[in-house]
Amino acid sequence: MKVLIVTPSYFPIIGGSETLARIFAIKLNQIGIHADVMTFNMNEKWKPIWKEETYKNGLFQVFRIPAFNPFPNLLNPLFYLLRVNVIPNPSFLRKLKDYDVIHFLSEADLSFPVFSYFVNKPKIMHCCGIFKYGGFYWYYMFKRPFLRKVLKKFFPRIADEYLVYSSEGKKLLSNLCIPINKISVLPYSIDTKIFRPKGAEKLDNLVLFVGRIDRIKGLHILLQALYHLKVPVHLAIIGPSWDKEYFKEIEQMISSINEKGIHKVQLLGAMDQSELVRWYQKAAVVVCPYLYETYSIVALEALACGTPVVSTGTHIIEQKPDGLLISSKNPRDLSMLLEKLVIDKEMRKNYGRHGRKLVEQYFSWESVLKTLVEKYDDVLNKRFARTTHHKKHSS
Repeated sequence: MKVLIVTPSYFPIIGGSETLARIFAIKLNQIGIHADVMTFNMNEKWKPIWKEETYKNGLFQVFRIPAFNPFPNLLNPLFYLLRVNVIPNPSFLRKLKDYDVIHFLSEADLSFPVFSYFVNKPKIMHCCGIFKYGGFYWYYMFKRPFLRKVLKKFFPRIADEYLVYSSEGKKLLSNLCIPINKISVLPYSIDTKIFRPKGAEKLDNLVLFVGRIDRIKGLHILLQALYHLKVPVHLAIIGPSWDKEYFKEIEQMISSINEKGIHKVQLLGAMDQSELVRWYQKAAVVVCPYLYETYSIVALEALACGTPVVSTGTHIIEQKPDGLLISSKNPRDLSMLLEKLVIDKEMRKNYGRHGRKLVEQYFSWESVLKTLVEKYDDVLNKRFARTTHHKKHSS
């Protein structure tokens, strides 16, 4: 099987979909599936170069496709209508014919899917960042609802299968008229060799928050919960400042809590992965007090390290012991669950053990790749069945 992973931008541009494309290409080649990457020739986002380049990136090739931005200094009507940022050289279509499956990454830009609409190949549209209160979904459902009819006509036709990270993503795509039988959940994967428990390093009173300092992440709810928490804790906050006004509010709350002398709160800023793993490994509890959440990577990373999580979101897998205690967004409720875990060491161990087991079973790279390859086989088989059926009826 030959798979082409198609992403609007790639290194040297760095982001979630760029990193995911690279990891998919590496991992697929490692298990014997030929995978390459196609992207627009850009060193800066939406500043394409009209020049074709191909280079070898370890196990796979990267095709950088010439493209141009027709409205570099104006509002782009193609983007507002069809989510098309740039126009590629049509020569890229010839390359698609060399692959069995075309795997589009990111619904944020649809330039490649739109311009390869008539290419008769099995296609997968991987919606990496779809969520209710922003981006692609918010734009068509609420910000520009008069364009919704246009989207609902063409979007369900650009791929054979649609992948999302969560069951909520599935509902959102269904609202955009994608048939439910064409939508599958492909979980975010965790490298369980990097994110793993480490001996008896846990500190009984260490509580951890990881995430950008933005109101939607609900850090203020966690800080308010400390006013109700009778057991002294050390709260470590890891993540970049995102909203200046909100960050000032958080700093004031931290100063007030530290002055009381019951709890210790530290703002540690952003960290690289190796440092972050050590904090996950030694924390007694990780708290995810989000106001809104579709999918918590932080919860998965914590559970992979055997650390239980108190969350205002949802269970990772329903009706399974998944290492999460679910709280309302009320600070008093949050403090009660937090206190339970801080006090009860055995409970923490059990929740951490269940969490690690569940991540290994459903969210490891091995598990996710197995599911992805099944999806590739599925779209190939369905396309073959349709072609065979069509030939029978036309002869």
